[in-house]
Amino acid sequence: MWKAIKNLLKKATKITEENTNEENHIDLFHPNYSENNTSVDEVFATNFNAGGGHFLFCENDNEAFQNLKEIIKYENVTELICLDSNLQDILYKNNIPFVSNPTNSPYTLSFLNCEFLIAFDGSIMLSAHQTSGRNIDDFPSNFIIYARPSQLVENVGAALQKLRTLKKENLPSKITSIRGKNMHRFTNIQNAKNIYLLLVEE
Repeated sequence: MWKAIKNLLKKATKITEENTNEENHIDLFHPNYSENNTSVDEVFATNFNAGGGHFLFCENDNEAFQNLKEIIKYENVTELICLDSNLQDILYKNNIPFVSNPTNSPYTLSFLNCEFLIAFDGSIMLSAHQTSGRNIDDFPSNFIIYARPSQLVENVGAALQKLRTLKKENLPSKITSIRGKNMHRFTNIQNAKNIYLLLVEE
């Protein structure tokens, strides 16, 4: 499955490089899953990539955190903003400095988990469980998202239904979605961010 995604992303990148001035014909609002027999994971990868996200599939945690270090180096930051205790433990073990308060930090790169990856438009669903109850505007516009393939869903409705099932005893508040900075070719779309996605095989 994931070999197909990696080949798809390579193909999309090649087409973008060869046709930088041509219109991108991927339909972000109405992807047709049935006619082309396209899987949810391929639809998400296509739409996330088309929206300007940086998709990094990782076969294991070691590869994920090697990629994380490369992102930190590329973005030229010395610390990450990280509120998740599990992710903080991993950062600590990998000697990656972090701070836990985005509003008092000069750093521009946040490292978060997510609720779901939405194939329909290539967006990433977050809630108060990832942001510790803070508004998304409290964070800088650059994100590294750590996710698993099991978090892929077809659309927002499916995501909300799963939330009600999986977290019925502790439903999160402040549910929102962030999108790649080039989403739908609008520069001022709400919650448009610079997003790196580390999708780690389970």
